[in-house]
Amino acid sequence: MLNKKMLLLATGFASAMSAGPLFAKDFSYTYVEAGFADVEVDNNDADEFYAGGSLALDRNIFVRGSLGNLDFNRNQEFDTVSIGVGHPMKMSDRTDLVASLDYSFAESESTNSALDDIDIDTLTGGVMSRTWLTNNIEGNLSAGLAYQDVDGDSDAGAVLGAGLRVYIVPQFSVAGKISRSFVGDYDTDSVGINARLQF
Repeated sequence: MLNKKMLLLATGFASAMSAGPLFAKDFSYTYVEAGFADVEVDNNDADEFYAGGSLALDRNIFVRGSLGNLDFNRNQEFDTVSIGVGHPMKMSDRTDLVASLDYSFAESESTNSALDDIDIDTLTGGVMSRTWLTNNIEGNLSAGLAYQDVDGDSDAGAVLGAGLRVYIVPQFSVAGKISRSFVGDYDTDSVGINARLQF
């Protein structure tokens, strides 16, 4: 399933990149966005939908947050909330390095009592690069460390990711991202797409 969605993602980007070139400029940290991801946890597939945004308080700090739903195909779903703060640093005319700290909370719902009312708290510190690869294509690489508590059982591990964002017009873009989490007993893989409107 992940391979099929990656092929669709690549096809979509090929179409988007045929749009006319834009001029690279400073990255925006004020935007709203929504997206979908195919998530795989120990061979269990789930669909994730989310919406959120970011607000730049000044040139050196922004706050962000999102609401989402993670639906497994085994009578279990999680409602998710995430909030965070970030500090962008301009490394060159084409690259920003962003340091961030995010907290997320997820709570399960299921008709199976063994899968219901599971609380997951996660604190993640990370860095991400934002680089203009061309005049209208942004590349991202990210790495972080996460501490997770699942109903009193805690664990920690790395989170890695990479993505591409294509600007159709300066204010509107579409993106694809792949990520892998090594937190807990099972690795988590995710392939997602989103759309963003920035201000």
